[in-house]
Amino acid sequence: MPRFFPLPAARLVQWAGVLSTLAMLGLLAWLAATVFWSLNTPTTVAPLGAIETDPARAAQSIAARHLFGEAPKAGPALVKATVATDIALRGVVAPSQPGQRGLAVLAIAGKPPISVREGDEVAPGVKLRKVLPKGVELEREGQVQSLPLPERGKGQQPPRKDAK
Repeated sequence: MPRFFPLPAARLVQWAGVLSTLAMLGLLAWLAATVFWSLNTPTTVAPLGAIETDPARAAQSIAARHLFGEAPKAGPALVKATVATDIALRGVVAPSQPGQRGLAVLAIAGKPPISVREGDEVAPGVKLRKVLPKGVELEREGQVQSLPLPERGKGQQPPRKDAK
């Protein structure tokens, strides 16, 4: 009968023992590495905060921080504005994409500034028609009036009280 294994049976058993020992050592090394890395790997950190991408919610978030002072508790009272000089533009958040509504910060007749969204009524008979990067357009009785942002450093100053 032909011989398939050139090694004697005793030598074959010895090699099988060596191979099984090496396989067990490899398995033990893999298991030890898995346990080591599972104990020493830092946990994933959750993001600190998400960035708001919806313009409406971003505007509400900004308004909630009261960047321009605290609003009255009863809500901003609409004041009858009779001439364009009664309304002062303090700031704008122009829309970055078509279809979005802009936001303007307006002071009416010396009252604290209020934020008004594009298309909303500023005062009785006065509507914020459009918010532009450097001003706003107001619609009053069908006529459109533009109100530019004051130049930097040359903003509208409150009237001075002269001392006697």
